[in-house]
Amino acid sequence: MTKQTLFYKLVVSARISQIDAIRFFNENKKTDITFNQFEILSALKNSNFYQRDLAKYLCKGTSNLSKDIKVLENKGLIKRIMETNNNRMVKTLHLTSKGKSILDKNGALIEDYTNDILNIYDDYEYKQFEQYLDKLKDKLTESVDMFFE
Repeated sequence: MTKQTLFYKLVVSARISQIDAIRFFNENKKTDITFNQFEILSALKNSNFYQRDLAKYLCKGTSNLSKDIKVLENKGLIKRIMETNNNRMVKTLHLTSKGKSILDKNGALIEDYTNDILNIYDDYEYKQFEQYLDKLKDKLTESVDMFFE
């Protein structure tokens, strides 16, 4: 197998994983949000974003995020806060305590689900796989950071 074939398999696996996560959120009656909304809440858990920067972070268009942001805002899961940046008023997106609660609940559901999938690996294989993915993510992040600058 060539490195190109391995990279292609990783890309395909990532796409299938995302499709399966979307299916999981759509079919699971215990979830309160969509997968896209889960991604937004997850991003806001550790950082506040301008909508434009959140779109870059999630590799999505700002117009694609607008609908989900409005839904999350209407549910009280996120809020926009006016701030000053370079003498301009800008709105940043913040996770509310209700949003954190929903994120934690849905995060636990998806964690249980992914644990069922990843039980194909023993503990050693899992740790190795995790290290390989972290190393790859770090290398790819360098390229992506240059792209977004």
